[in-house]
Amino acid sequence: MSENRRRFLGRAGLLGVAGMGMFFAGKSVAAENEMEFGTVKETVPCLNVRDFGAKGDGKTADSEAIQKALDMAGTMRGRVYFPPGRYLCHDLKVKEQTVLEAAPGWEYRQDCGTALVLDSDNAECVLNLTGAFGAHLYGLYLEGRPNIEKPIYGIFMNNENFDSRENAVVIDDCKVKGFSGHGVWLRKVWLFIIRHSLFHSNRGCGVAVQGWDGFVTDNQFSGNKGDGFGTIEYCSTVMFTANRVEWNGGYGLSMLNGDTWNVTGNCFDRNWGAGVYAMNIRAATLTGNLFRRCGKDSHQLGEGEVSCHLRIENCAGMSVTGNAFRAGQDDGGKGKFTPQVGFILKGLACSIISSNVLHQGYMDKMQVDQGGHGEDFIFKDNVGSPMKK
Repeated sequence: MSENRRRFLGRAGLLGVAGMGMFFAGKSVAAENEMEFGTVKETVPCLNVRDFGAKGDGKTADSEAIQKALDMAGTMRGRVYFPPGRYLCHDLKVKEQTVLEAAPGWEYRQDCGTALVLDSDNAECVLNLTGAFGAHLYGLYLEGRPNIEKPIYGIFMNNENFDSRENAVVIDDCKVKGFSGHGVWLRKVWLFIIRHSLFHSNRGCGVAVQGWDGFVTDNQFSGNKGDGFGTIEYCSTVMFTANRVEWNGGYGLSMLNGDTWNVTGNCFDRNWGAGVYAMNIRAATLTGNLFRRCGKDSHQLGEGEVSCHLRIENCAGMSVTGNAFRAGQDDGGKGKFTPQVGFILKGLACSIISSNVLHQGYMDKMQVDQGGHGEDFIFKDNVGSPMKK
């Protein structure tokens, strides 16, 4: 770091947040290529896809033009900016240490701002992050085609093997909706950050991951046909915090064949299966979460006809404390009341499920214990009552 920048950052510390806001006022990283730090000007290459021929009019095939911008950005570790519009595209190859950004304008139901719209029934994805170490995606809306036969993903990382470098992909303030496969599929990823985003109405999982070292914060996983956030074969060391996970056709969150999960402060609402399904997990904590009317239709899942909020199987080192559970039915007083039980438990060791509250938290009974537990499994001090129709 240059001495000039050190002096600037020192002064910025004295200015505080208000001063920093005044300093950066009017400096759009998408519109300007230079930022001043003291007396030093540093170039931040920023490429507008319109300058490469992209139209964003919802009619023109823009893949070739956008790829030119991505390729150029890859040579200079630059930024690619998408002005508001609808860009028809597919199989865009993102380069390492580049940024794709737009001014976020999406809503839950209506969509405006910048949309990358799938325009092929034979593509793999819209954005391909394979090999894109350090790529950042910000403010984008990706729109798929949910009814085609082939599974196509919104964002796809397809690594054959784990690399010695961390992938370090960041997905921030994005919406990924309506894909025939997973909204996001990160295969053999090492270090991923997903935050402030919406994964909605995809035919697979909202986000599917195989790998480790994840930070998943302040997102919504809603109305996907698979899990809201799904593990594919295995996943470890994930911080899953303050997410809303609702109305997914599989589990809200599946944690399979891994270790070191921290699941804190989330809301799991009206998922077809359990809000959380944990199998073959070592060392995990579920604390301060809300589970509401999960188990809407679990007959095609592992629970079968016995719906539940939380299913834990063949796990060790699990701490499940301080969560709240409530049964219920669909919005508007429709549909059947679920779940039948709060917990389905099997094969636990050195684990504790304690101090949880299930006021009107189930229809029939608090737990179904399928046995097979090892040493030091404790289930105590959980209070609850059935929901009365």
